Amino acid sequence: MQAQSVSNLKLTWLLIKAEWQLDKKKPAVISAAVLQLMSMALLAFLSQPQITPKIWNSLFWVILILCTLQAISKSFLGINRARWIYYNQLAPPIVILWSKIIYGILSMVFLTTANLILFGFFMGFPIQHGLPYLTNLLLVVTGISFVFTLIGAIATKANQAGFLAPVLSLPVILPLILVGMKASNKTLDPVLVSNVWKDIALIGALDFLVLILATTLFQSLWKD
Repeated sequence: MQAQSVSNLKLTWLLIKAEWQLDKKKPAVISAAVLQLMSMALLAFLSQPQITPKIWNSLFWVILILCTLQAISKSFLGINRARWIYYNQLAPPIVILWSKIIYGILSMVFLTTANLILFGFFMGFPIQHGLPYLTNLLLVVTGISFVFTLIGAIATKANQAGFLAPVLSLPVILPLILVGMKASNKTLDPVLVSNVWKDIALIGALDFLVLILATTLFQSLWKD
């Protein structure tokens, strides 16, 4: 059992490295997402230089989601039927799923950090309670990565996967985003910040449910 776990960890690491090598050869998607983040942050600053913290927070979330949809949901979109069969022989489905999820989280954290830096550069950083804000942000982007990875796998089985993935993802991540925005707004208020950890716990529970759902559905989806 222990040997199998070690073997799965090694396979997961190898698949993550393979994802990184593929992205290095074709960096257009991530580069386009960073360019979109930069352009949108600049436009937000030029349209309203004196921005309030709540508007700053709302723009941050909207721009982050819209600019990272395609970059994160791409994980399964380039896999044709022959590559599905090859991956199925290479590693168990759960290992493939976890490699995609982990790489998606790393990509999402990178893009979120880039968005924070760009917003801080152009419009300042109005967040006074950094720990709850960043904890909430990390949990939300983790949940978004879970959803994008699962929806990307589902959309790959259908025609026009590049079109279906963003469309199917938005309704699923909407509750997660709404709770995340509510929690992040509380971190801007000295009175409400004490209640933010309840929302953060709810986001953690939603992440766990999405992960269980992804693990359950992916087993049958991968073998289909």
